[in-house]
Amino acid sequence: MSLGGLVRAQLCALAHHRAIALTGPGVLLVAANAAAQTAAPPADTAAQRALPAVTVSSEAVAHDASLNQLQPQETGSRLGLTARETPASVSVMSREQILSRNIMRTQDAVVSLTGIAEMPAPGNGFSSLSARGFVGHNSVAQLLDGTRLTVAAGTVTYPFSTWPIESIQVLRGPASVLYGDGAIGAVVNYVTKQPLFDRSEREAYVSLGQHRTISGGVGLRGPISDALAYSAYVDAAHSSGVRRDSQYDRQNASLALTFRPNARFAATMSFDGGHNDDTTYFGTPTRDGGVPREWRRTSFNVSDARVRYNDQAWRLRLRHDVADGVQLRNETYHLRSNRVWRNAEDYTFVPASGLVDRTDFLHIGHGVKQTGNRFEAQVNGEVAGMRHRLVAGLDAYRTDFDTLSNSPYGGADRVDPGQVDPGVFLSPVPYGLARRSDLTTTALFVESHWTLTPQWTVLGGLRADRIRLHTQNMRTSAAPDDVRYSPVTGRLGAVWKASDALSLYGQFATATDPVSGALALPGGTTSYDLTRGRQAEVGVKGDVPALRGEWSVALYRIDKRKLLTRDVDNPALTQQIGSQSSTGLELAFAAEPVRGWTVDANAALVRARYDQFAAASAGRAVIYDGNVPTGVPQRLFNVWSTWQFLPQWQLGAGLQYVGKRPTNPANSGYLPGYTVANASLTYRPTQASSISLGVRNLGNRIYPVSGSTNRWLLGEPRTATLTGRITF
Repeated sequence: MSLGGLVRAQLCALAHHRAIALTGPGVLLVAANAAAQTAAPPADTAAQRALPAVTVSSEAVAHDASLNQLQPQETGSRLGLTARETPASVSVMSREQILSRNIMRTQDAVVSLTGIAEMPAPGNGFSSLSARGFVGHNSVAQLLDGTRLTVAAGTVTYPFSTWPIESIQVLRGPASVLYGDGAIGAVVNYVTKQPLFDRSEREAYVSLGQHRTISGGVGLRGPISDALAYSAYVDAAHSSGVRRDSQYDRQNASLALTFRPNARFAATMSFDGGHNDDTTYFGTPTRDGGVPREWRRTSFNVSDARVRYNDQAWRLRLRHDVADGVQLRNETYHLRSNRVWRNAEDYTFVPASGLVDRTDFLHIGHGVKQTGNRFEAQVNGEVAGMRHRLVAGLDAYRTDFDTLSNSPYGGADRVDPGQVDPGVFLSPVPYGLARRSDLTTTALFVESHWTLTPQWTVLGGLRADRIRLHTQNMRTSAAPDDVRYSPVTGRLGAVWKASDALSLYGQFATATDPVSGALALPGGTTSYDLTRGRQAEVGVKGDVPALRGEWSVALYRIDKRKLLTRDVDNPALTQQIGSQSSTGLELAFAAEPVRGWTVDANAALVRARYDQFAAASAGRAVIYDGNVPTGVPQRLFNVWSTWQFLPQWQLGAGLQYVGKRPTNPANSGYLPGYTVANASLTYRPTQASSISLGVRNLGNRIYPVSGSTNRWLLGEPRTATLTGRITF
């Protein structure tokens, strides 16, 4: 078969399994042209009918025994490369792995992957992550099917449920060349389930747990006709919580409809959204460096506290195969998020009085609207006898952000930790519109992959952004702030395929991060630039045939410059001359050494430091050079193992270790490290059904997932959940 015929066959097969997309000027002409085409199948000749049937069989490897290195993924590259073909660190967790571990929350799945830790809080949407020595939404970006969710004042609140998720893909290290500003540490992509034309899938689950926790969902997808297919996943959850302020109600929906008149054209309209009356738990005060066990289930927030998120994502994706090896894709999207917080958010135990001081009575609202369009063209073919893949495109979006608040957040009181009288929210400052901002971004990008020889491939990319941020303080008569940035980022890497079971790679990449939230100017000034980062990375990826497994090792160095720091000679002056760095080693291994027994393990060792950084204290500059950046764990470890001890029974168990994290740049306080053990027991009465008992935090440890020296946000205590699943 010729190269053109092979590419054509591959694209036709791709079109039957996946909806990609295209919109923009002229889309009606493209759609009309595509609809007019007929997808006539090749003639079924007598010779073809006479061919004997061929049966292909292989020994399947258990889901938890795979790092998914040989599956095409959408996050490490826009070219559809596998993780093994990508000269970077890419981790993938499949839908089957999520289900086998009974993971209900997206962030719980992400932190089981290599080198990722969480720093959750109600103020950041319980979704803030850390990777490779960098913490927060401004350094670890999050995507929905490849679409970037703009960070509004350090907050991202969607997605939160794993029910509609097909896979979770993580590209560690700088990703700005693919996804723009704010991705020095990593990027996390939540890939949702899409309509199917070749089969129907129907599934449902119900889960019952302690603390009056109940959740359930239904998922349906499949063909409606030869030209239409759909996907509909809905779920909901309720819990009374381990304490008064830990209760929540959540509803989630992921809907999609694909129109495919022929094998060359597809249009997918989708809606993803969630309503979340979330927990108002902002933490527990510490005493003598820890949380007393008797305070573990005590609520310290006010009785009328509120945390509420409403998120919607409307998207139209089009894909047109205009010729053999040439594909156009486009996505037009509109995202909305409305959020409200009203809480007493800080608690400090005062030994002299034996009482807890409550401060930071915050009432904050977010109104976020993001509208954008991403167009890209991909060409696969040969140049000078070498296989070449190229994608180039334009990414443009606008985000409008209204902040409402009761700034400067007055209000304070005291409560008895032995018998808390919660009281109500009181603030002497009225709630109203505080700031209005709009962010406009336009970017040109290109990515190129060359197969130089059967053993050597090269991947490169460039992105040029034009960013304009306009912000107005609505409580003053001052002129609005207006700032423009023009970063250019890139990456260049190579892969050497030493054998079918072993590949080595190296890469250099650059990235940018905002010095503050993406829609907030630090200190209300336009004089600051974006921070700049660069990374050098080498690694090895391979198979372990004797153990039916895969492994990977990565070694990297990241430098980040232009941090805001105080002038040592003049502490009142802030300069953008600070820097920090991280050097790390990451390892991952997944195998099935014995049929029915799987092991999936990963570890990350990080040496993160402030190289040049100072802050003002009591009128003088305090130098923090050589200290660990706030919130960064330098040791991470995960292991999960399953044992199919009977044909219908499977036992799973795992450990998660997170090292200690400094609570301030001075490193004078630390959140202690912790190890949490989880387990599950699954019974499959039929091929189409299962019943699982899951237990989290088997040791009933008291540990902080985030917080400060005076207040810890505690991880959940030992919790058992019974879940039934069925496909029908």
